[in-house]
Amino acid sequence: MKLIQSVKLQINLRKVLWIGLLWAAAGVVDSFFTQLLGQSSQLQFTAAYNFRIYFITNLLGYGSGGLIAGFVLVFLLKDRFQNQPFFINLLIKSLVIIGLSFGMSLVGYVAISCLRVKAGILDEAVWQETWAIFLSPYHLKNTALGFMLVMGTIVLLQVADKYGPGVLPGIWFGKYHLPRQEERIFMFLDMKSSTTIAERLGHIQFHNLLNDFFRDIAEPVVYTRGEIYQYVGDEVVITWEMKWGLLNANCIRSFYAIRETIAKRAYRYREKYGLVPEFKAGLHCGQVTTGVIGLVKRDLVHSGDVTNTSARIQDKCNEFGVKILLSKLLLDKLKLPPHSFVAKKMGDIDLRGKSEKVILYTLEEEVGITDASQRQLV
Repeated sequence: MKLIQSVKLQINLRKVLWIGLLWAAAGVVDSFFTQLLGQSSQLQFTAAYNFRIYFITNLLGYGSGGLIAGFVLVFLLKDRFQNQPFFINLLIKSLVIIGLSFGMSLVGYVAISCLRVKAGILDEAVWQETWAIFLSPYHLKNTALGFMLVMGTIVLLQVADKYGPGVLPGIWFGKYHLPRQEERIFMFLDMKSSTTIAERLGHIQFHNLLNDFFRDIAEPVVYTRGEIYQYVGDEVVITWEMKWGLLNANCIRSFYAIRETIAKRAYRYREKYGLVPEFKAGLHCGQVTTGVIGLVKRDLVHSGDVTNTSARIQDKCNEFGVKILLSKLLLDKLKLPPHSFVAKKMGDIDLRGKSEKVILYTLEEEVGITDASQRQLV
């Protein structure tokens, strides 16, 4: 779990850094745009205007503002207001960031006024200069730009959450514009006895249970470099690029990190639903065709025998009485360190239209290894 927390911190810090860089770039573009407008007389310069100071102020102001906004959105507000309508979520987060931006602008403009007037912060002339800047068309323009940046950043983070870390840039830069062949690992993870649970809880409470369960498993998946590909009823399909799924046995570590996460929140589940969800998983790897499809609703799709085989492997968990099954093909590619797990052969499955059978293994924890943090999958 310590490694998962470390990866989580790295991913979140990268998000904050990218937000800061994007805001700084917007500030630089705005500086030159403002200069061009002023020269064309569409935006008249004031006595307080100086391009060099304006450029530096924009670069530092927007850059630092982006870092602060990114930190607040990624670390402090990420999981807040998720149960609210999207508009309310967007509005509240925007007001928080805009309030912080206003405070930063005030501090920055007071500092600039002190330098221009060459007087202390309590001097009346400093505040006259500050309010002159605040009421100038430049500040009003910056306010409008800042508001658009805040809204755009929040929407961007929401869209990134839909696709998962690392997927959205690939879509933006055309990685999946045309179908491409990829080697991937798939995990089909299914809640056990879901039909019985749904009858017992009722449809609304069962939906809430699924929602809580899918939210709780998201963090271990994301921070083992996985991508949540699909939700299908009470089942979630998780995928890894081959290099990330094999790295530190991420695809296996994810399953046990999910189990540990649910165990830690068992009291909450019992209190709310009278049960703790159990689950089983099947894993397989191979080549798939990946690309964006659709017109009215576009989505990233992986197609190939790997997904069907992974689903069939997961179906065999009940038959063999185990919670995790994986194919020999995947097991041979994994490097399970000593003092962690023992692979045990369980059987095989026939694939329609193919002569070769898929040999299945389960993983048994070595005696004395009960905590996921103690397993040496690092």
